[in-house]
This record gives sequence, C-alpha cells and structure tokens, in this order.
Amino acid sequence: MRRLTNGTATFVLLMLVGTTTLVSQVEAKMVLRPGGTRYQRGPSSHEFLLEGGLAEPMGDQKDELYLVSDDPMANNLGLGQGTGYELGFRFRQYLGEYFAVSPAFHYIRLGSATGVMDYQSSQNLAYSVRASTYKYSLDFQAFMGGPRSSFRPFLTGGIALAHNVYRDELQYNGVYKTSVNAPAFSGGLGFKMKNIELVGEYTYNRFDSSNLPPNEGQLSYNWDILVVRVGFSFGR
Repeated sequence: MRRLTNGTATFVLLMLVGTTTLVSQVEAKMVLRPGGTRYQRGPSSHEFLLEGGLAEPMGDQKDELYLVSDDPMANNLGLGQGTGYELGFRFRQYLGEYFAVSPAFHYIRLGSATGVMDYQSSQNLAYSVRASTYKYSLDFQAFMGGPRSSFRPFLTGGIALAHNVYRDELQYNGVYKTSVNAPAFSGGLGFKMKNIELVGEYTYNRFDSSNLPPNEGQLSYNWDILVVRVGFSFGR
C-alpha cells in the first residue's frame, strides 16, 4: 500500500482565544416581593453543551466509489460514503441577550464503503474505505426572543479547521491512511428550547491534496457535510 501521512490539528489556539478573551460577570436583578425588595441573580452568561446527531455526506463523499471504471462521466473522487454521526461539545459565551460566541469541537464519522473486488491475481478481496473529520470551530449565534423565553430560534455560523482523514483497507494488503488540514465554513438554523437545542448545519469543507485517490497528482476535493444535531446545555 502507499505511504502513511498524518496532518496536525493546530486550531487549538483559536479555541483558547475564544474561551480566555470573552469573560463577563453575571448581573444581579432587583425583584419586588410581597415581603420586600431583594436581589435575584439573572441567567448565567455562559453555558456548556454536549452535542450529537446525524451527518450526511455531500459532494465527493456521497458519490459512488469507482475502484475500476472506464466511464468518462464517473467521478473518480467519489468515496461512496453513507450517513454517519457527529459527536462533540461546545462552550457558549453570551455577549448580550441576543448574541453569543462559542468555540467547539466535533468528530464526524461517515458510513464506510465496503465490498469485495478483484486485485491483481487475487479474487474477491474485501475492502473498506472510510472518511472522517475532526472539526475545531469558532461559531457565532444570533438569538431571537428574550433570554427567559422557552423557545428561541437562532442563526449560527462560523469558521473552523477541518482535519480530514482518509482510510482504506484491502484484505491481505494492509491499511493506507492520510489526512489533510483545511479551513472550513459553516452556517445553519437552530431552535433552543430551554436546555435542549435542535440545529441543522451545512459545512463547506474543500481542499487540495495529492495523497488521496485516484493518484493523479494534486486534485481538488469536496467534502461538504450536512449535519442535524441535538444539544443538551448545562450551567445557565
């Protein structure tokens, strides 16, 4: 098989900047009670979220995998990936009642393409092709409705470093694995219902590489991803 290469995720610096430069205090509000006036703390200015959902491959990842093809119309960059999953977490810092910034990390694993093929003098060898992405992002969200509302639609968008990983394995021939770091951009729509969130997000994830198949030099790849996720928030 081909040589093994590894990319290095350097976006941790962006995560640190997002969490250390945006610090604010929780304000107290004065509330009138029958027994007199007292102070009650308002909602926290930050929260922590655990997130997970379904990931749908777009672009080259969803196109059919052609191990051997004479069709000039075939997409030789196709990976034949299926629906997968996303898992991650984020820290959200509110900069006011309607705007927040949130560094986040997500792992995206798509459904592998598997089957059997004839290779050189051997027949019916099992193969597997898998694509995954480690996404380090800094997102911005604009909320509608008051901070104490039980239902708040919001818009989300951000920038990220996508650490894209390609892995293939052929029976008796070992494993080939390579990775590519690339900038990525995302946008979507969400709904916050107290401590539960539902978000639909599209990630624009494209890069150039000479290490991925079909071994034709430097090529441009489209690894866009559509995610529908559920989030559970704590601390607010």
